[in-house]
Amino acid sequence: MNKNQSYLGLGLLALVILLGAVNLATVELFYRLLIGLGFGYALARASMGFAGSVNRLSRTGSSTLASALLIMFVLTAVLTAFFIYDNEAAYRLNIYPINFGLIVGGLMFGFGMAFTSCCATGSLTDVGSGFSRAFVSIFFLSFGVFLGFNTQATSMFVKESWISSSRGELFQGGVFLPDLFLFDGFNGYIGATVLTALLAALVIMAARKYERYYNEKHNIVLEKQEQKSVMSYEKVFVKPWNMRVSVVIITLLFASLLWLYDKGWSASSAFGLWFAKLLMLFGVEAQTLADFTHRPLSLFTTPLLEHGTSIQNFAIIMGAIFYLLIAGRFKAKFKAGLSITGKDFMLYAFGGFIMGFGTRLSNGCNVGALYTPIAEFSLSGWLYLIVVTIGGFAGNWYVKNYINKSCSI
Repeated sequence: MNKNQSYLGLGLLALVILLGAVNLATVELFYRLLIGLGFGYALARASMGFAGSVNRLSRTGSSTLASALLIMFVLTAVLTAFFIYDNEAAYRLNIYPINFGLIVGGLMFGFGMAFTSCCATGSLTDVGSGFSRAFVSIFFLSFGVFLGFNTQATSMFVKESWISSSRGELFQGGVFLPDLFLFDGFNGYIGATVLTALLAALVIMAARKYERYYNEKHNIVLEKQEQKSVMSYEKVFVKPWNMRVSVVIITLLFASLLWLYDKGWSASSAFGLWFAKLLMLFGVEAQTLADFTHRPLSLFTTPLLEHGTSIQNFAIIMGAIFYLLIAGRFKAKFKAGLSITGKDFMLYAFGGFIMGFGTRLSNGCNVGALYTPIAEFSLSGWLYLIVVTIGGFAGNWYVKNYINKSCSI
């Protein structure tokens, strides 16, 4: 372990928090900074990623990460129910339409994950350990999000829902699961929570059944790994967390975000704003961007350090880097992640772009269209889970059978 990196990481972490407290315009933005640091640190230390759950299941048959994430969805839904019970109108919930856009966007996003080996949030946490891949993925994901803004704002197949419920109509027009259980005596929340847990259990069972099938097909025998003793500093700062630890921490961070900001976790729309800001550096007027995207002019005139989601995304990058620094692993990881081939560039660019554009059709990425909607009792989240998994399996199959084989001839 490199102690100099550890000291540098701890010092920079303290400095970022201090500078944020002093210079950020509002207390809300400072909270977003702290929550983003927590998200980035927890995701990196447990090697957790939303894309990884599908990619690992497809490539190795492992259902461990997928199961952990589904348990996290249920825990977060339980906490969300306490916050929004009988007061959901006071929150900006991700109750999204169920339509053709959700299906196509989820398929695109899942397909793109196979090419980049990450998702929108995963590209942020990969900056320190896989810089070249993350940089290319983020750039083209941002490009895709920006181009997709217009389609998201103007296309009925993205805006109108095939089915909706009474309280779902108060948001974007989707199905709010508590509306299906108004007879339960708790305004539908008991029924919706039980249904969420049952759906998660079914998906976990299906994932584990697929894991057994995959292992039998490939004659894989799993062996238990021995736990090695570590020094106290390593236990506190270096040793990768068990996924259960990160699940609890991310759940609490999500609940804090909902409580402080009246809105759950979202990430992808900020990428489009970043691309717009880049265009502004080359002389494109803010009004032109607003006209094209059908988004408020104020979005493009507001500095990035006053934009909450951007602050949080920047903090996710820093949180992941701080873990690597404090663990003494940043230098080696960063150097190893610098190299990139022409083939890799094209794969990451293609994957990043279709993921970015797909987020505008489905109104979000694995955070905004999957985790947050499921945690906030939107039926759309479960449909997105199905299509993003199908897209991920299809993408991994294509990469394995066409991209990798063609390059080995």
